[in-house]
Amino acid sequence: MSSLEAELDRVLDNKLIQTLFQPIIDAQKATIEGFEALSRGPSDSPLHPAPVLFETAERGNRSLELENECLHATRQAWQSTHRTQTLFVNVSPDNLIPGHLDREILKALLNPSTTPPDRIVIELSERFPAADMDELKNSLKWLKSKGFRVALDDLGAGYSGLKLWSEVEPDYVKIDRHFIQDIHEDLVKREFVRSVMQLSQRLNCRVIAEGVERYQELEVLQDLGVRYIQGFLFGRPKAVATANMEPLSHLKSGHQQRGRLSAASLMHYVDTLHPDDTLGDAWEQLQANPGVFALPVVDNTGHAKGVLHKWQILERFGTNFGRALHEKKPVGTAMASDALVFEVDTPLEELSQKLTEDEDDYLRQHFLVTRNGFYEGMGATRALLKQITEQRIDKARHSNPLTGLPGNVPIQKEIERRLGEKQHFYLLYFDISAFKPLNDHLGFATGDRLIVLLGEQLQRHFNWPDDTIGHLGGDDFLVFSHDPRHAVEATSLVTERFDTECLKLYPEKAQQVGFIEAEDRTGQYHTWPLAHLTTGVIKVTPDTAHDVDSVVEAATEAKQRAKKGCESHATRPRNASVKSDTPTPDFCNRFSEAL
Repeated sequence: MSSLEAELDRVLDNKLIQTLFQPIIDAQKATIEGFEALSRGPSDSPLHPAPVLFETAERGNRSLELENECLHATRQAWQSTHRTQTLFVNVSPDNLIPGHLDREILKALLNPSTTPPDRIVIELSERFPAADMDELKNSLKWLKSKGFRVALDDLGAGYSGLKLWSEVEPDYVKIDRHFIQDIHEDLVKREFVRSVMQLSQRLNCRVIAEGVERYQELEVLQDLGVRYIQGFLFGRPKAVATANMEPLSHLKSGHQQRGRLSAASLMHYVDTLHPDDTLGDAWEQLQANPGVFALPVVDNTGHAKGVLHKWQILERFGTNFGRALHEKKPVGTAMASDALVFEVDTPLEELSQKLTEDEDDYLRQHFLVTRNGFYEGMGATRALLKQITEQRIDKARHSNPLTGLPGNVPIQKEIERRLGEKQHFYLLYFDISAFKPLNDHLGFATGDRLIVLLGEQLQRHFNWPDDTIGHLGGDDFLVFSHDPRHAVEATSLVTERFDTECLKLYPEKAQQVGFIEAEDRTGQYHTWPLAHLTTGVIKVTPDTAHDVDSVVEAATEAKQRAKKGCESHATRPRNASVKSDTPTPDFCNRFSEAL
């Protein structure tokens, strides 16, 4: 008996199998879909690595005994976690054949007090095909009758993936990590995943991408529609069932980033050509797709090289003997190598500017969309111009005519978007206190100038990518911001500049005494304070706000408290670093409270 086999005896006899859990994330809902249970030997044992553990058992013809023990350990470890998500358990297909696996152990996993039957998924690996498919199907039928669900693991790693998929009819399919690693740099891998997604939609099967370790991979998978993610990016296998959800906070959909449309919103996938393909090949592809008028040309690595327009082929084929002369020539000799190329997150405004500022005599009809230089799809200039026009019309319709800033409708949509994405953000309500006396005493033109000044200062200082500014009307403005330190510093700068410029509008005597005396609308004289800026602030989280009305109501209440109890100065949260002379009146404590 070898030393490893002796060690296996010790591990099994003393029930020393360890169970680790790796999270599976629902990227769409930003929640944990479940955990995969992974078995290991003791940490101080040569059998700790899973491959060594299971290979040793297989050599000693003890695989069934090991798997049964792993299921015992999994059941105990899972119940101790008190988790309610789905548990994924690995079982070799051959060990599911009747007479091999102890079905009572499987049923023991179904403890109604901790795990509903449909919360356990049996994973079958494509790497180890079953010797008797009919018997396997019978076992799976029994499993499903008891409430278990089934997943096909390692899709693409073996040779019978599609056949096994059709035979097993799994609830989940897990794409092998080989097709996920560096997918953002590999066109073939992207096309494989795209095909799997299309097939899974027809078969009503959920797809899980395994081995996700980089943000770039996660972004590509999101664009391909992959919802369920597993990999080191969200957590390594650990004895404690936890997940790191932070990567999702950095995830930005290309066409929804900062709530603005980008190149990704105009992109559609068109099959590519290689520069060495012939014009005859290109013509056949165009004939098979009547709605396509240009084809992308990419090299072996998936980098965009140019665009071949339909008219370029027609120009060559339309002459006498043109087709015979040109159909064997490579695409690279005819394509437009000066095609415009944009990254998926390029804003539509930037696309429009580059397309229209080109000094060439013709307007390019198509452009290529890439991610990190790799082809993702094509866009049409006509669609871009239509989108830009619609955006400008919509903006004009719902913008405040005095400041040009988004009005009530866009503000409401912005709140809905952030709530829908379960964002944490700060909402600042800016209001000009004593604005009506200023309007009455100095005139409406001066009041309008002050409102415009405030709008300009807000745009100047709240200029971070995710900042959004809205003008509710009159002297009321709303600002969305994610970062409390930035919000405090920007508010301080806006307030300082606004109050300074506002003071200059008053007569010298009023500037000195700090108030004005003027008649009210009944002809009675009153003392009025000078106009100044006040700001209310609230912190909005998925737990504290569920609809637009509740957010607006809370912001309005914060503004009213600010107007009643403070001067117009911003302050810092408790731990922020600011200059010692930064004013900190009572109102400013509200920002600290909002944290």
